Amino acid sequence: MDEMIDILDEQTGNKTGELILKSKAHKEGKWHGSVHILIVNKEHTKTLLQKRQSNKDLFPDMWDIAVGGHISAGESALISAERELYEELGLKPEQLKLKELDRVKEQFTDGGIISCEFVTIFIAYKEVDLSEIKLQKEEVSEVKWCTKSELNKYISDRSIIPHIREYEILNDILK
Repeated sequence: MDEMIDILDEQTGNKTGELILKSKAHKEGKWHGSVHILIVNKEHTKTLLQKRQSNKDLFPDMWDIAVGGHISAGESALISAERELYEELGLKPEQLKLKELDRVKEQFTDGGIISCEFVTIFIAYKEVDLSEIKLQKEEVSEVKWCTKSELNKYISDRSIIPHIREYEILNDILK
């Protein structure tokens, strides 16, 4: 879905006051904001992963962290995270207590898209019953719980999107 997003200063990550369509930002390599949500079970033995739909422009059919999305123009990172959580997995914000962990610069290209993002990373510790998840069919093809060893296998065989900082965090948390 194309949406208006704030352009961010490449050095500071602060809003420049300019707005741009997400598609144009990806075409021109403009810096913008996004959110990632890591979901870990209470025993710290598994993390929730989603598989991206095959029609996605960026990294189709690849495994990814539980939830990810862009910060819409004028939104805060937390509001965007709560919106994406509901849109992608059908989980209401009150079901998970999101904690902000970090904000990192992430830049990569794939399929002609230049993604330049300041990513705010959130985490939630929650036993999510997979049968309660309502997938956003346009974005997500499936979800599953993944152990630390499975996660590291996906990283080594490059079948998961390369979110370096997120996987460092997960490797520190998961047993």
